[in-house]
Amino acid sequence: MPLPHHLLGFLLGLIVFFQPGSQVFAEASTSLQKFNSPIMKIESDKGVFLITTDSGIQWVQVEEAAKIQLKTLDVGDIIDVIVEMRPDNTPPLVKSWKLARSGSPCKVFNGKTCSP
Repeated sequence: MPLPHHLLGFLLGLIVFFQPGSQVFAEASTSLQKFNSPIMKIESDKGVFLITTDSGIQWVQVEEAAKIQLKTLDVGDIIDVIVEMRPDNTPPLVKSWKLARSGSPCKVFNGKTCSP
């Protein structure tokens, strides 16, 4: 009677594989995007800066606590930024950045703190 046990194991494996949780994970993982661009414009009081992407220009937003870090950036700084894409024409939210060419003391930003 080993055949029914193998069949049962196979069916349980299929059930686990097709759980809705794996689909939710796949959707969540696609909401992060990475861009490399010079900074075109900075509006630190609004918590946004403008970069270029493959599809045009894009405003990028930082959280309230990170607005002060924007004041250390300059137009023309080259930034590698990871953002969380958001719906309804809301600017993407910064998760982290690394500055490749900048005089800023905030070269690496992890979403909360900076390091040189």
